[in-house]
Amino acid sequence: MRATTRQKSGGRPDARAWAGLVLAVLGVSGTSTFMKLAGTDPLVTAFWRLALSTLLLLPLQMWRRCNSLRENGTVPKCNSLRHNGTVLKWTILAGAFLAVHFALWVTSLSMTSVLSSLVFVTMSPLFVAVLDLVLFRERTSPLLWVAVGVVTAGGVFIGLRSGTGANLGNLLALGGALAASLYLIVGRRASRDMDPVSYNVGAFGWAAVLTGVVCVAAGRPLLLLSGRSFLWLAVTAVLGQTVGHGFINVSLKSFQPQFVALMLLWEPILGSLLAFLVLGDRPGPAELAGGVVILAGLALGIVSSRRPAAEGSGGAEGQPL
Repeated sequence: MRATTRQKSGGRPDARAWAGLVLAVLGVSGTSTFMKLAGTDPLVTAFWRLALSTLLLLPLQMWRRCNSLRENGTVPKCNSLRHNGTVLKWTILAGAFLAVHFALWVTSLSMTSVLSSLVFVTMSPLFVAVLDLVLFRERTSPLLWVAVGVVTAGGVFIGLRSGTGANLGNLLALGGALAASLYLIVGRRASRDMDPVSYNVGAFGWAAVLTGVVCVAAGRPLLLLSGRSFLWLAVTAVLGQTVGHGFINVSLKSFQPQFVALMLLWEPILGSLLAFLVLGDRPGPAELAGGVVILAGLALGIVSSRRPAAEGSGGAEGQPL
């Protein structure tokens, strides 16, 4: 693991880098519990998570724009309203996949245990690796297929011992993982021509718009929220987006993506523990056993993705959402 944790520049991560990575894991781990505490409709929850995350990023985008204008006389790449048409299409597509991801995942939380939901939705890095191989013919390690087999076995084990409602929730979480992987793959293309902050504002903004349209079409009230519900949704956006995903991006400057992905496998563990302590959400023995198998398979898949990268495959590496 020593080489895996080494900085991209060759040095060792310092204490601040480790603290940032720990904060990232803690930030994303609590969001599932906080969203359940909000007690709102799943689609409404997804909308506000996306909308508030967009609003939190807007000041940073404007600051970067003003700072760049002051220092260089130019704005960051695509950090303006004059978006290239192709870039805009990719951003909207990424936002659509992100909207599907949140809609499916948040809905799954009301149908299955927090542990099962988090374990299945955490499969996105494995989906990215498989889709890279299928769609782009990127070289991969044979261990990837072993990992796929292990993860599948764990999922089948949980499915055979869960009720119909729980299995539907598990499938929704799995669909959320697939949507997240497509979001990451599309995002790699879109972010090549955009400033990272502008891309995140665009993707989250379009995802919020699309989710909001679905809510209105389905007759889900977006504004009839209690103060308590809105507070928990705000906490979710701040911890999940600003702290969690913000420090994930910062950590990628100090750690290899595979190691960050491995550390994020703590999310199902810590998230389900918090759900048990706060909500009394107790996973069954089959979910615990199957979850361990799935996490082991995911770890194997993430580790196996190091080999092609080291050999110079040139492909962009998938990162967890």
